Amino acid sequence: MTTEPAPAPSGVPWRHDLVSGLLTAALGAAVVLHVRTFPELPDGQPGPALFPGIVGGLLVLFGLVLVVRAVLARGEPAADPDAGVTARGWLRALAVLGLVVGYLLLAETLGFLLTMGVLLFLLMWTLGARPLIAVLAAAVTTGFIFVVFEELLLVPLPEGLLG
Repeated sequence: MTTEPAPAPSGVPWRHDLVSGLLTAALGAAVVLHVRTFPELPDGQPGPALFPGIVGGLLVLFGLVLVVRAVLARGEPAADPDAGVTARGWLRALAVLGLVVGYLLLAETLGFLLTMGVLLFLLMWTLGARPLIAVLAAAVTTGFIFVVFEELLLVPLPEGLLG
């Protein structure tokens, strides 16, 4: 008597990843196509399409990576069929959204450095990083973003209290 493997349930993760990857890649392609209509600056300087084009390209790339991983995982049983979005996962997702809103509300008053440093620390700590690691990572990340945007790209960041 031979036993055939049971068909995978319709909710297996690889199908979700396949659909998510295809949608992400399509969104990225739409962004890349749209930014081609943006004006170019003289002398070959980067124009307003640079960063949206980079983001669109990354969406295409990572969407395709997700599609390939889903295709390779097709037919494999899920590691934990009962795994799903937990209450803790929802709280973490809401925390991320709340911190983004917090940045929008506080950055002009407190300034980029203070706001970003504190919010990145809170984000990392909320997501499970140890406090010392969260402080160091938040400080390094905030400093890196500040140097790249304020000093190299000459994009003014909110000064706030430290201005």
